[in-house]
Amino acid sequence: MEQQKHGLQVRDEAGDLLLDVGPHVIKSRPAFAEKVGVIAASWSQAEVNLNCLFAALMGTTTELVAEKLEKALSGERASAFAKKIVAKALVGAELESLNEMLDRLDAVRLRRNRVQHDAWAFKPSDSDRLFAIHANDYLDLATRLVAVNEAEDPARAKGAIEAVMAFAANVSSGYTIEELDSIDAEINAVSKSLLQAMLHHIRPGSRKEVGSGP
Repeated sequence: MEQQKHGLQVRDEAGDLLLDVGPHVIKSRPAFAEKVGVIAASWSQAEVNLNCLFAALMGTTTELVAEKLEKALSGERASAFAKKIVAKALVGAELESLNEMLDRLDAVRLRRNRVQHDAWAFKPSDSDRLFAIHANDYLDLATRLVAVNEAEDPARAKGAIEAVMAFAANVSSGYTIEELDSIDAEINAVSKSLLQAMLHHIRPGSRKEVGSGP
């Protein structure tokens, strides 16, 4: 077990790698790196389409929409705010359809967030997948590795080593290439629907510029 400059490693007592965590994991696997980059680009496009749709519905600019959504803080509160915008602008089947889009976007947002914000890990025992380590779990692993390094008596050292091994064995949240493709496909499906809705609701000359009056 050793700590690297850009991540953490867990090795067994024979020195064999059990878990490797850090940016080098994704950099060394171009097929996974490509999928992660595509998901980032697809999500950015979905957010642009969403903001443009809201701007069209509100007759304002994307800058003002983004500012209002940022003030809503968390994704959950931003979603509630978004549904209020929709409820004021639409009725009937259009309202139901757009609320469904927002629900789908919320669901895939949770999956996308893990891809974009967790640390990446590799387990030689499961070479077809890469694993996502949440920040809290990463800190837990780092704490366990420090305990191994600082243990002064054999009994404590053995217990700390077993705790690290258990952590590595229990890491299970991961992705295959196909699973990453699935996340990207869902983002794109919702993004295209948002784009179509935005184009339908654009009204030339109706937008309020930033700083303009009511």
